[in-house]
Order: sequence, then C-alpha cells, then structure tokens
Amino acid sequence: MAAARGLVDRMGRLAVPVRRRTDPLRDGTLDGPARDGTPGDRLGRPSPHSAVARLEPEPTPAPRGGSTVGWSDWERWLELCARLDGFPRHLSIHTGGMLVTAAPLVDIAPLERATMPGRVVVQYDKRDVETLKLIKLDLLGLGMLAAIDETLAWIEHDCAVCLDLDRLPEDIPEVYAMLAAADTVGVFQVESRAQMQTLPKSRPRCLDDLVVEVAIIRPGPIQGNAVHPYLRRRQGLEPVMYLHPSLEPILAETLGVILYQEQVMRIAIDVAGFSAAEADGFRRAMGTWRSTREMEKLHERFVEGCIAHRGLDRPTAEELYRQVAAFASFGFAKSHAAAFARTAYESAFLKCFYPAQFLVGLVNAQPMGFYPVEVLVNDAKRHGVAVLPIDVNASAYRTTTEWVGRPGWVLAGAVGDDGSRDAEPGEPLPPGCGIGERPRPVRSAGCVIPSAAARERWAAESARGWGVRLGLHLVTGLGEEVGARIEAARAEGPFRDLVDLVERTALPEALLERLIRAGALDGFGRPRRALLWELREVTGDGRRRGVRAGRDGGTGAVRGPIRAIDLRLPPTPAPELPALTEAERLGDAYAVLGLDPRRQVVELFRPALDRLGVVRNAALAERPPGRVRIAGLVVTRQHPMTAKGTVFLALEDETGMVNVTLWPTVWERARRVVRRHALLVVEGRLQRDGSVVNVVARRIEPLVEAAGRVGGPPNPPGVRALGYAGLRRLG
Repeated sequence: MAAARGLVDRMGRLAVPVRRRTDPLRDGTLDGPARDGTPGDRLGRPSPHSAVARLEPEPTPAPRGGSTVGWSDWERWLELCARLDGFPRHLSIHTGGMLVTAAPLVDIAPLERATMPGRVVVQYDKRDVETLKLIKLDLLGLGMLAAIDETLAWIEHDCAVCLDLDRLPEDIPEVYAMLAAADTVGVFQVESRAQMQTLPKSRPRCLDDLVVEVAIIRPGPIQGNAVHPYLRRRQGLEPVMYLHPSLEPILAETLGVILYQEQVMRIAIDVAGFSAAEADGFRRAMGTWRSTREMEKLHERFVEGCIAHRGLDRPTAEELYRQVAAFASFGFAKSHAAAFARTAYESAFLKCFYPAQFLVGLVNAQPMGFYPVEVLVNDAKRHGVAVLPIDVNASAYRTTTEWVGRPGWVLAGAVGDDGSRDAEPGEPLPPGCGIGERPRPVRSAGCVIPSAAARERWAAESARGWGVRLGLHLVTGLGEEVGARIEAARAEGPFRDLVDLVERTALPEALLERLIRAGALDGFGRPRRALLWELREVTGDGRRRGVRAGRDGGTGAVRGPIRAIDLRLPPTPAPELPALTEAERLGDAYAVLGLDPRRQVVELFRPALDRLGVVRNAALAERPPGRVRIAGLVVTRQHPMTAKGTVFLALEDETGMVNVTLWPTVWERARRVVRRHALLVVEGRLQRDGSVVNVVARRIEPLVEAAGRVGGPPNPPGVRALGYAGLRRLG
C-alpha cells in the first residue's frame, strides 16, 4: 500500500498543475526556462541560481467518490489508488487476543471460522472492539512460566517443600547479589548479553530497580537516548537533570529519563496540557503500526501546548517531543515491566537456591530464552550441580532430577563458604550414576554461590543433594512416541544388553546408533565401538523394524535374510577395536546431543591453551585492562542493525562467558573464520567499565589450529557443526 501511495503522489504531480514558491535548494541540471518564465531546466525545474523553486506541500490524494463511468483509464486508476490508500495490507489473527462477553458472542459480534478446526474468530479489529466498549484480554504465553511451574513441582517432589512464590519476600540479598554480578544465565528477561552489561552498572537493590532494568533495554529507551544517561546517573557519574522543572515529579523515579508509557501520558497531561482522552490517544498513536504518521499529527499540538501550558521555549519543547516520539511503537508500560520484573526476581531466586530443579524446568521448557541447552547445563555445573549423562536404563523421556548426595563444601557449612572445602568428596555418589565426581563450583565474581546461612534460611536442607539426569528427548531424532515406547518396555525391567533392547523396543538402527554414540548404552559395560559393531548384526536390514518384523504374523514364514537374533544366536564377537579417544567421545556427544554432560569442550584443549598464554574467562574479572588472549566456544553471535556493522560474540569456556566486540573492520577480516568455526582464540584488548568486562577483538583464529601448533588434541568432529548452527543467531 505504501507503493500505491507513492504511485498516487507521483502521478498526482504529473497530472495536476501546482503552484511554485521560492526555494533555492531545489535545483536542476539542465538549463531552460521554468514555467513561470524564470531560468530553469527543460523539464520546468528551476535553476539553482533562480530565486523561485519550492513546491507547495500537496495534500494527501483524496478519492472523489461516486461513479467512475465516463472517466478516462488514467483518472479511474488514480481514483482506485486513492480509495485503497490507508486500508490494511492484510488481515491476521491475534493469537492471544480474547474477547470476553456476558451474552453469547454470536449475538454481539460477527464471527467467522478460523483455519484451526473448532475455532472461530471475531471479525472486528482491536479498534472496533475499543469503540464498542467490549472487553479484550491479551494472553501472553511465556515459556518461563512453564519452566517455573515445573520447577516448583520438582521442588515439592524432591524436597517436600511447597513454595508459594506470591509470598516470596522481595528483599533477599543473595538474589540481588546474583543480579548485580550479572550471573543471570536462564533468568527471565535479564539473561541477554545487553542486560548482563548493564546489571553491574545499575546494581538493582529492590524490585523497583529491577523494574527499571527490565524496561530500559528496549528499543524505545535506546532510540530515546535514555540508557546511558540513566546508567551514569545511577552510578553517580553525572547529576540528575531535567529538561524543565515541570518534568521532575514525573521522571524522578527514573532519574530524569523517559522509560514508561505512563510517564509519556503524564507529560502529555501535565506539561503539554492534553486532556486525559487526548493523552490516551497520544498513547495509542505510539503503539500503532502507523505511529509515525499519527504522532506527526500531534506534533504541533504537543509543542504549542508545552509552550502555552508550562512556558517551555520552543527548542526545549521540540527536544521533549523528540524524546517522547522515540517511544513510537516501542513504548513499554510500567505495569508490564513490573510483572516481568517480579517473574525475573522469582526465577533468579529459584536459580540461586534450587539450581538443579530450576535447570530441569528450563531444559524441559525449551525452546525458549536466549541460550541453548548446552549453555544452561554448563552454567549449572559451574554452580556445583551434578549433571548425569543419558542412560537408557535411568533416563526418562524428559529431563529429571536424581539424588547424587551432598558435596563436601555443602556438608562443611559456613566453613566451606570460602571454597576451601570444594575438593572434599562429601557423600558417596550412587553406583552407576555415570559420573566419577561432582563438579566443583567456580568461585569468581561472575558466579554467585549463596552462603550456608542463606541456604539454611531460604532452601531445603536436601536441595544441594540433587543432580540432573538428562532426558532421552535431547537425542537428535528421538521423539515422544519412541520415548514412551522405551519407558513402557523398561517398566518390565531394566535392559540387559543391546539384544534385549532391540527385542523389547524394536527401535530403528539409526536411532540405536545415536543412543550408543550419546553414551546411553554405556551402562551395559561394553565399549561403544563393540556395540556399534554388534548393532548391524543384531538389527539386520535397517529398513525393517526390529526382530518381529522378520516373521509373517503367526505363520512363521521368514521374510528376508535370517539374522542371528531371529535364531536366538549370540552375536559374533567383535574384533580388537581401538578405544574411543576423548576427542571422539566429545565430538559424538556434541553431534548427537549438542552438549557433553561430563566436560565443556574447551576443557579438552586447556593444557595447550595454557601453553599459548590463554586466560580463563573467570580470571578476567581480576585482570587489569590491557592486551589479553582468550578462547572459547561461540554460544551467541549478534549483528544488530543498530550497531552500524559491529558484531558481538559470547565466548564460553569451562569457567564462564565473556563478551567479545568485533568492530566493522575486524569483522570484515575475520568474517570467514567466525562463520566457519565454533571454537575460537581471540586476541584483543580487555576493557573494564566498573565491574563490566569486555574484550575488543583484534585478531581471531580457529582454536583447533592454534592448539595444534603446541601439540593440542584434534578437533572433536561434532563440534564443527556448531559453527554453522550459530549462523542463525546472526541477525
């Protein structure tokens, strides 16, 4: 429709004579007389040396109406475009908009059938509903609510504690310590890299501060140049200033910057002299898809109102309007921000005091949030949570909790708060759990472990004794139906070996191979290569479904070649096969699951990286600014349109994550390496802004190549694909 409007404008100028006014900025390149006799070009455009030239503003083409009989084709086309101008481009269904009425809906509004069976749609749009004074509710679906709900269910199941989050105090110091440290992977709304950069600067100390934090990393405040002034004022680096004294009562809570729609409405009423109805229209204009046009209609009214009502001078009134207009289409209501902030606070509490149950909720609620499952799992391990591998005899289809015993630093109580007891084994691990030892918590400024006193007050005593057993759903290609089949067969008793698994589940060969590569059959006590050797003989033709597909009903007739399993013959012993290397095991884990529960991939290269002088990410918090070399797995790649060509990476190693900035010139040089490799070594300059650490890259190379020069291990093949998968995060 915008194209049709432009066509009407251009055609209107060609078809309708217009008057001209003086405008020395309108010039022509071909000399010739203008239509009013002044020097100009051959097309009637004025010369740059003439004193005439400006077109008067033309009104928006309006339809003439009536019948078009007798009109020329040209006039009829212009009339059609003018009548279509302003119509919606298309109609769509608001997936969360619900209309609530006392009487049957069919008696109040025209309905139509939706494409989904059994659903109907109201033919009114939201403006019609508002005009008719009907009640419309917008229902927002949040994956975090599902994650929190499952977390609470696991807490009740594991710890016999029924948490009522509505009664959760809003002043728990450990929660705000975690937020101020930007230890927020998995926390609702404040887990993005941009939020992690601002949290140590804003340092929320109460829920109102968290409301501001949720609202400030939005397009509206960013376009209105509100983010950096607020953060500087929050840190005491600059005084709080207001464009005019009349704004102080409105903007005092946000230190003089505009963050909420409610503030915009109060400015319109108290400063510009709008009525309440006009201010509400002002708010609606900011939220419509034609907000720029609607706001421009109110521009002069707003500026003149500020001058007349509060005595602002015109430049100040224009600047105030510019700041307000920056919220067009991106205004964020404080009530909305407050609801989000409360959910963020609750999710931070669960992460802090019930990390195992919270991880289960997050993993089972995927896809959601900012990070893949691999990052969530590694973050939980850095907080001391034991993550157990997939096991066909222990794993349910979904990820669950499993008792692993309390570690030594938990049993030590307050004595272990300083990290001196992290190496103590604590309670024995259950036999056959799949891990040899529990992960030690990372003691750094970016990884907050609550003290023993805080755990005693806010968490159940057994909370730190639970680990996480990864579910079968993480295996590539294993769907819910297959998971239910495995669980039903296992209910009759544990699987004894590969033959027993094939007989009782009839799983396809390709899926069994993935289970072997993921380590789900390690509990059988056989090497993985031996199981893979045995797999083809056990399953036979991969196109058939297990053992029972080899016989025809009850006739006993055999279809296809006879297999050893059909005759109940033992499989042929596997020859001597080389043992699986750690790089191969890691590669299989990342290829099949996208993660490895035992170790983060960078840990495999740590001896070589130490020889290269690579600094661990956790140590960057204590390192002074200057040249530095880091390495890690790229977990996010961002190329925001507003960043003018700058690319941002998040690199994770076994100790934490760090932000890496690539200026446009560096990005052009390193584009191919960053796009093709998931593991990188970055040389650059460490920058520090308070407690916020960032690395500005100068040189980037593949980690595997750099480690290979000093005798490092080969590249785990499954990790290579992550470099390509990460391209989806380049926007």
